[in-house]
Amino acid sequence: MNDVFRIGEEYRDKGSPNVPDDEFLRPIRGSLDAGIKNTGGIRDLSSDVTDQPAALVVVSNDDGVSQHADPWRDLLATSLGRIDYWGDAKRGNPYDESPQNRKVKRAFDAAAKGNREEVPPVLVFRKPRPGVVEFCGLCVPDYFEVKQYTDGEGNRIPNYRFHFTVLNADTVAPTWLHDRVRSNSDERAPEVWREWVRTGDVKQWPTGEVVSDADGASQRDGTYRRYEREEVAVSARFRSEVLDRYGNRCVVTGIDEASLLDLAHVLPRSEAPESAEDPRNALVLNPLHHRAFDADLFTLDSERRVRVSPSFDPGHPFLRETVVERQGEAVSVPDGAGLGDEYLEARNAELGWL
Repeated sequence: MNDVFRIGEEYRDKGSPNVPDDEFLRPIRGSLDAGIKNTGGIRDLSSDVTDQPAALVVVSNDDGVSQHADPWRDLLATSLGRIDYWGDAKRGNPYDESPQNRKVKRAFDAAAKGNREEVPPVLVFRKPRPGVVEFCGLCVPDYFEVKQYTDGEGNRIPNYRFHFTVLNADTVAPTWLHDRVRSNSDERAPEVWREWVRTGDVKQWPTGEVVSDADGASQRDGTYRRYEREEVAVSARFRSEVLDRYGNRCVVTGIDEASLLDLAHVLPRSEAPESAEDPRNALVLNPLHHRAFDADLFTLDSERRVRVSPSFDPGHPFLRETVVERQGEAVSVPDGAGLGDEYLEARNAELGWL
């Protein structure tokens, strides 16, 4: 039986906790008297001590897995720490009357009111093919909206779209869920979950960055992060020129797959639009390290050495190996790259931890 569910790993789903080689429902039930039903996308684990679910388990089918046509397409952006999940709605099952939708919405309402102790943990899985699920992470509510589609007969069907943030925990132990069923205890919960319940701070997978809205407010006050921000666009020609100067390689990891490389800016385009196409303000990173760099979780000093924020404690092992464990080590910046010391100095002068 699984000791933990780990992000990115697959587990056999036999559809019943009573099947000995089931690796999905069987660990969740464990030694509980009652288990979790194989009831589609939204499933709840009932509590023995409260009226709220002890946990919610959400399953998203990849295209072609379900035997029924599904107009809703979930966004499972685990590498970005985001899950956008469509609720349970169809003709004859209105979105605001669905019992499963109501359980999820109740969790969002409690989070928005600051009643985080009433919010059940949400475990999200995807089903890439029949008989298999993949763990996508431990999530907390962000915000929800109502959208609709028109079916082939012209019926307009509204549905909830629930937006979750993935917490910076690479594993979740089913025994924690059992504790929540029996006594509502979070003693064996990941620390990021306990911290969120205590303070409202959301440390997001995979960087451990604290999620905040545009004004820097955390979710503790019922406000939510906006993922959109205004930036100055750069030309395809400039991006190509920068990648060429860096030999089409990430300066931190050496990744050399063009489709996995980003043009990154030392000073953000939104703050220094006049320098958006200045090659001295540009470098090449892969998307994961680009995000950590933009979040000020690490930087490069004038000697091109990695400097890491003391608060950066990533759950992602790749970030730990390539950033945290390289503190003080110089990265490989090609001689002709043209990275400007003045931009690095301006950036680093604003970092309170450096």
